[in-house]
Amino acid sequence: MSQALQDKVNELFEATKDLQSLEEIKPYCEQFNQWINQHTNYSIKSLGTVLSRVGFYKKFKSLPLEQDKNADSVPKHDTQGNVTGYELKHYVLLLCGLDPKDWDKRNQTTRVSLRLESKGQEINPDTYLQITGELLDSNDVHKVAVGLIAATGRRPHEIVARAKFAPIKGEAYQVMFTGQGKKRGENPVFPIATLYPASYIIERLNWFRQQPSTEKLLAEVVIEHPKDIEAQNRAIDSRRNGSLNRVVRDYFGDEGDENPVLPFRQGEDNSNCKALRAAYLALATGRDFQGSTGSKMLHAARLAGHFVKENPNDRDLQHLVTTLGYTDYYTTQPVAFPGAPKKGKSATQKEKLSSIRVKALDLEAIRKLQEELEAPNQQSVITRLVEFYNNRLDVDRQLQETKQKLAQQEAHTKQLEEINNKLQQENNQLKQEKTAMETVTQQPQTVTLNITELEAWLEKKVVEIVNKVAGGTVAPATPTTLKTVVQPKEEIDWTIKSDAQVWGSKAPGAALEKIRRSYQAICQYNDTVATSSEDRLAITNQALRDLSGCNGLLVRDWIEEHKDEVISHNAKYGMENKKDPSNPASYANKGKHTDKILSLINDEFLSAEGFRRAN
Repeated sequence: MSQALQDKVNELFEATKDLQSLEEIKPYCEQFNQWINQHTNYSIKSLGTVLSRVGFYKKFKSLPLEQDKNADSVPKHDTQGNVTGYELKHYVLLLCGLDPKDWDKRNQTTRVSLRLESKGQEINPDTYLQITGELLDSNDVHKVAVGLIAATGRRPHEIVARAKFAPIKGEAYQVMFTGQGKKRGENPVFPIATLYPASYIIERLNWFRQQPSTEKLLAEVVIEHPKDIEAQNRAIDSRRNGSLNRVVRDYFGDEGDENPVLPFRQGEDNSNCKALRAAYLALATGRDFQGSTGSKMLHAARLAGHFVKENPNDRDLQHLVTTLGYTDYYTTQPVAFPGAPKKGKSATQKEKLSSIRVKALDLEAIRKLQEELEAPNQQSVITRLVEFYNNRLDVDRQLQETKQKLAQQEAHTKQLEEINNKLQQENNQLKQEKTAMETVTQQPQTVTLNITELEAWLEKKVVEIVNKVAGGTVAPATPTTLKTVVQPKEEIDWTIKSDAQVWGSKAPGAALEKIRRSYQAICQYNDTVATSSEDRLAITNQALRDLSGCNGLLVRDWIEEHKDEVISHNAKYGMENKKDPSNPASYANKGKHTDKILSLINDEFLSAEGFRRAN
């Protein structure tokens, strides 16, 4: 059904994206709503989520909006229902999907509150770890996937496709994790706890990814959704959630079980992968962290990936509300550190082994490592050494890339310093010339005339006197003059020039083009890249000045000439000054990482030719 809905959304978008009146757009919206009512049975709570997953809202928010053509201005409200501003919304978003009343009803959920008020559910860590170990040691891909979810707290699509685990020196039960979903363009790297030895978890994940069924699934979703990671993740969840949740119910508790291994969460009558994620956070935090309730919440948020910014501030603590929805499990018993299974039917032990020859000293070192790692055999030690080497290669590659980027940044910084020094010298020279000219103007000047010039001057004065006395007009003798033909200066069309050519010129026309392209770049970023008010950038004099590198007075005049466009874009995302919305000069970007956003806009939309603020 999700694919059919995706096709309908794409069809609606293609049919209405270029229409410029409500009368043209409305019939297509009516057809779309009729199809939703007749061919789907989505509830109010699920329809908004499903439409978001297939890109319905994102598509129409990416279009240029014009009042009374393809969009209408609608009020924005705070939690008390007071109007806080206005924003432009495409007619399709106003006529299709959920109306404001439906959104209010959808968002008035009490699920998390009820779970917390129920005082939570206690977990038996020994039983949970035993079941998790059995699943990890299985030959069934679905069981191994569930075991990895239970032992690491990762989401299903992360285990199937995205997650990468790297060992951390000196930490036997932690891995460095990359590949988190739901971050939209971000790629955070952070340590997470593992409920089984890290080396064993890495070994089982590698085995799982090498299975034909896993490789086939990944190949199929890439073909279906090329270059769209979010769509691939949704497709993976859609295909695997059913089979994985069946394994969870079979091993951790299903409807009707009187004593499930994992107690059912408030409002649910069986276990699922989300319940495993919540249980993992309770056990990993209880095992590894001792501290206040707030500190434990923060630790759990970092494990879940809800709080992983490099330089967080107090405002970022709002993400802990998401973590709060996973804190309904707890344990009063100590959480053990189980070792990897020494006996079992693990697929890695059934693979065909080959003999290798090593020196006596190397063999002794392998035996010592086997004891320290508690590995079941020498072959497992060699496997882990190979994994460690491969992971080190990845780290080396990342270090090389980082060094290369730093070298490029240093070169850019040096180039900017040279340009700045040159501009400063030219500016000083202009000031000196201006001062000299003013001095010359103020001083009395002696004029030396030759005979010819003197005669011409006398003739002019005589004619003036005669005209005054006689009241007539006497024309002075007209000397033969040569006219200089001035060739008209060729106008340059800066709109067809590249970013490098525009930013490399000091011509007045190039300056205006820099400001225009900077304005368009900010608009494109807000419409296609930014995801919330926290990372959107208002169009202000300061932002355009920093991005274009042009004089603030020139930017001010440009904004005044394009005032309506600037106000419309800022109002679309609620970034206008509520007290004085008609004055773009009063807009400001407060509390935002402006330099970071400008740098991103510069790299993505201006070929890295714009923003030149020194670090």
